[in-house]
Amino acid sequence: MAPLEFTIKEKSEDSAICWEVLGSVFWDAQGCILVEFLEPGQTINAARYIQTLVKLRRALHNKRPGRKIILQHDNARPHTAGATVEKIRTFGWETLPHPPYSPDLAPSDYHLFSSVKERGQRYETLEDIQKAVCQCLRAAGMDFYHKGIFKLVRAALE
Repeated sequence: MAPLEFTIKEKSEDSAICWEVLGSVFWDAQGCILVEFLEPGQTINAARYIQTLVKLRRALHNKRPGRKIILQHDNARPHTAGATVEKIRTFGWETLPHPPYSPDLAPSDYHLFSSVKERGQRYETLEDIQKAVCQCLRAAGMDFYHKGIFKLVRAALE
């Protein structure tokens, strides 16, 4: 499973409005598991990331019951904080190591979100951006997600 923490900046052509949307997407070879957007001005710190992991655990229980969980995320401070590491341990999840400065091992960065950005749409509101992201993730299809995880495995083995 690979999370994606993203920022979308959208500037309207007719005004100086710039939308910034922060969020996380967790997905596996079968598709999207959890999408979570942050409120404007909110950032991802360890406490916030742990809240997201708790939501992810519930989503996994509903969508992938009984599955072994291997979480792959980068080395950002919220992901490596002691409290986060302990929470992941108490959940019984494993983590796939992510060497520093290895964007090729972050499938969300190079596979999943590039597809959302390629749409080149303009949005009027933050809600419009959020809807577009969710719509793109739903429309991607299982083959799209399977290929993304395959790329991760191939990159990790090289």
